[in-house]
Amino acid sequence: MIRWCCYCQDFIGECAPYDDVSVTHGICEPCRERLVRGDPLKEQTASVRALSNKLFESARQGDHAACAATLAEAKTVGMDGVSILVGLVQPALYRAGLQWQGGQMSVAEEHRVTSWCERMFALLAPAPMRPPPVDLLILQAPGNAHTLGPRFAREVLSAWGLSVEVVVPELPLDEAVALVRQWRPRVVGLSCALASQVPVATAYITQLRARLWPAIGMRYLLSGFAFRLGGGAEVPRMEAGIDAAVELSSARQIIAESEHRD
Repeated sequence: MIRWCCYCQDFIGECAPYDDVSVTHGICEPCRERLVRGDPLKEQTASVRALSNKLFESARQGDHAACAATLAEAKTVGMDGVSILVGLVQPALYRAGLQWQGGQMSVAEEHRVTSWCERMFALLAPAPMRPPPVDLLILQAPGNAHTLGPRFAREVLSAWGLSVEVVVPELPLDEAVALVRQWRPRVVGLSCALASQVPVATAYITQLRARLWPAIGMRYLLSGFAFRLGGGAEVPRMEAGIDAAVELSSARQIIAESEHRD
């Protein structure tokens, strides 16, 4: 579920069940401090729910003309770029994926939603690139054609103060090895859209690690929509040195605990 601050209209985070993209209200830490001072609390997430549903319908219809107006409306109610991406646009993609899996949405409709979300993403200014070494280098798992998720992750983690680079679509192993040597990341992440891509990504990491040995201190991270299926309850067991994250906050913690490569 999407946790939203009902005081300041800001995205707080996510909580189980992760395949439920509805909005639930909570209180962020700055607003909690305001409550301690006795400031009144108002239930405001109704506007976020309404905007989320409106956005999804525009995306499903492929109404690209509505993108700029939707973005303006979101900013009017106080949402910043991260809240728009993770609280509105990304849930629309999750919702489309779940409906497609359940036979409630055609492939054409799912493609329209993706294209619409691409347009929204393009309207938001990207985080600037930072020189190596970086905290996280995100690659695509082999067979994963969905590129928006890892690009969203870069923007959110960058807003949280991390240096993140993402390269999509998937790369041949030789090019991935060269990129890791160039960017010298603390963590290499692979984005998995489907559960079937998790063992493929694990095998890819095994090959990458063998080619980069010795890679002292570097860790590997798997994340993406595949880990949200079933509410995120069944995260596959990883080999030593490979972590899995359902939430971006978990990814941030894994990165914080990692060391830069020599």
